[in-house]
Amino acid sequence: MNHHTPLELIARAPHRAGFVPGIAAAALLTLAWAAELAMRLAGGSISTSIAVSQAHGLLMLYGIFPFFMCGFCYTAVPRWLNVGNPAPRTFVAMPLLLLAGVLCWLAGLWLGKGWLLVGTVAQLAAFGGLVVTLGGMIRRSTVTDKQHARWVVAGFALAAAGLLCALLWLAGVFANGWWWTRHIALYGFLLPVFLAVAHRMLPFFSSTVLKPYTPWRQYWLLQLWLAGSMLHGALGIALLPQWPLDLLLAALFGYTSWRWQLRHSLSVPLLAMLHLAFAWLAPAFLLQALAGLGWISPLAGLHAITIGFFITMLVGFASRVMLGHSGRPLQASPALWRLYLLLHGVAVLRVAADIATGAANLLLACAGILLALLLTGWLQLGAPWLLRQRVDGKTA
Repeated sequence: MNHHTPLELIARAPHRAGFVPGIAAAALLTLAWAAELAMRLAGGSISTSIAVSQAHGLLMLYGIFPFFMCGFCYTAVPRWLNVGNPAPRTFVAMPLLLLAGVLCWLAGLWLGKGWLLVGTVAQLAAFGGLVVTLGGMIRRSTVTDKQHARWVVAGFALAAAGLLCALLWLAGVFANGWWWTRHIALYGFLLPVFLAVAHRMLPFFSSTVLKPYTPWRQYWLLQLWLAGSMLHGALGIALLPQWPLDLLLAALFGYTSWRWQLRHSLSVPLLAMLHLAFAWLAPAFLLQALAGLGWISPLAGLHAITIGFFITMLVGFASRVMLGHSGRPLQASPALWRLYLLLHGVAVLRVAADIATGAANLLLACAGILLALLLTGWLQLGAPWLLRQRVDGKTA
């Protein structure tokens, strides 16, 4: 067997090129946020060139998930479309641009907005590259079903639109740019991409494990989800009521979890990780509706989506990819399963902090610190899967 260094391994597989910086960024950024929350308990705060809350939002929305999306899409989309894999220079360059953007943003928090602008341009270049390369795959493909790939590319294009708003905001020419960026990133980019991937992959993964199982993957359902997500974001930008739409989305997501046999999936932990993550969407949009009625904080539903759905789905999907592409059995170890379940506990704590009135700061700090520790633990679990050769002797 030929032995390769970690850098050589990263340059040989798209998922490694995206996941290695992604998992490191997830641990680093959540540790930094945990330090901020701990300082707040002591009455202090980190001094930054833009508001800490805005810096937190920018880094959490664009500083973690795109790495994994890049690695996953350059791995999976060629299979969806039955086209050739991207060249190493492509699947290595895009995560490097994303990483450059995150590092410049971190520098800019202390050195000034000039670095923030440079970081945003680097991120824009990465998403432009993703749109061009994945769009080229769609054009070359002769398969009949290209919907999921098209929606993913549309999500990346909207990610670039959100970054353009951030660029104009940081340059001082678009006062509401951050408000637009926040909504576009959440409901035009992240949620649609997660939903498109889940719609394609959850029924497929379930059908390979659960017997009997009839996949239920209606395209009208996906189109309703995506339209609802984007409409929710547009209504938020316009400061118009969202709660009737949110109630409809909560019902659709809850019905889907039932049709996808959430309860049946619990017998297979690695599969259950995906189903349990998806199950957060129904209560998340119910919380959004309650917030729209003025009954609770709007942050409760937001964090039910970002931690309850995004983070747990990310860990579920990425762990599955890392296990499969390292030649290991597609089984969640007891350590991975416990870590994953604790992430749901973090989501519950974070939502409780947004609803609570008395102990909100303490709950917030506990959730932030626990999230950082768990993602650091995930880094330790995942490092051998990413930086060592496959255990089955294969090359990728």
